[in-house]
Amino acid sequence: MPFDFKLMLHMYVKSIFSYHETGARFTVKRILFVLSFPVWYGFLEIVTWTCLFLDELFFPGYRKVEIKKPVFIAGFPRSGTTYLHRVMDSDRQFSSLKMWEIVFAPSILQKKFFLLLGRLDRKMGKPLYRAVIRLEDKVFAGSRSMHKISHFEAEEDEIILIHIFSSLFLTFMFPFDEMNRFSRFDTDVSPERRKKIMGFYKKCVQRHLYVFGPDNHFLSKNPAASSKINSIYETFPDAKIICTVRQPFEALPSAISWVSYGFEQFNTADQAVVTQKILSLISHFYTYPIEQLDQRPENCRVIETYDHLVKDPGAFVKQIYDRFGFTISADYQQYLDRQTEKSKKYQSRHSYSLDQYGLTPAQVVDDFKSIFDRFGFESAN
Repeated sequence: MPFDFKLMLHMYVKSIFSYHETGARFTVKRILFVLSFPVWYGFLEIVTWTCLFLDELFFPGYRKVEIKKPVFIAGFPRSGTTYLHRVMDSDRQFSSLKMWEIVFAPSILQKKFFLLLGRLDRKMGKPLYRAVIRLEDKVFAGSRSMHKISHFEAEEDEIILIHIFSSLFLTFMFPFDEMNRFSRFDTDVSPERRKKIMGFYKKCVQRHLYVFGPDNHFLSKNPAASSKINSIYETFPDAKIICTVRQPFEALPSAISWVSYGFEQFNTADQAVVTQKILSLISHFYTYPIEQLDQRPENCRVIETYDHLVKDPGAFVKQIYDRFGFTISADYQQYLDRQTEKSKKYQSRHSYSLDQYGLTPAQVVDDFKSIFDRFGFESAN
């Protein structure tokens, strides 16, 4: 059983008696979370694990699904990983987990239920779909300008590990030091535990392909994958990994802003505390994947800059396909051409500064000197 009951109970008890260690304040928001967590999480996991067990009885063939040349997009948060993911996910030869699958339907049985529900809803004129969209517009309003979250979009499948209480996303809910190990997965999680976590994840991928097409190439995007480079290759020997790299002066404040949003959904703390917490978690994501990918053959990895992606997504994707041996269809080439035209007109609506998070250019250059040197990024902000 890969579920980490011990860690879950430990984190919940600390949320009651040792929350002050996080530097956050015990507010009404936090009290409501602590009271509600056992209810919604308990219900979600009882249903999920019942369905996962039934999969073994009714759909044992999923274990025979071969995962062929899966592609994993890694990199520091806010480095174009989501954009690249959704561009590549538009190619029919790839298949990614959508948010509804990740949270509510890890099992084949759950997937089939929601797909049936979707078919029935479409026959009735999509009343359920429209209701979900309206709810999303309200609930995710604060994040939409930074990152479009929707149950119907491909999303970070690191979240699926909440079903075994082993996801870095749980750090938002339980910001204790014990959870930091998931931000340094290859080095700080024990080999035995890594094997169980990655084994569960692999079965989730097999279940997905069993339902949505075993001949598709699985496509995944997770900044958290930056700490799992070796674990990914060990679990998926045929894996291809793409790492995007953005100028630290741009990526750091943007990432802090985005991750702060996730933290603030469950906690209340001063920005200085939040910033320090975030940097301790994700700084590893800049250097570790590059160090590890450099040791791998070129035919199984790509390291490229964010600027190349946003300036010419068509050329960027073609480079990836050529390296990994994928074919670009005529329809997908037309899609890439449209994306390239759009990129020429794109203007970011956001302006982040290091100052607002208490960082200085000199500090950033010192912390990420190897990144500035390797990619020739300007070291003056």
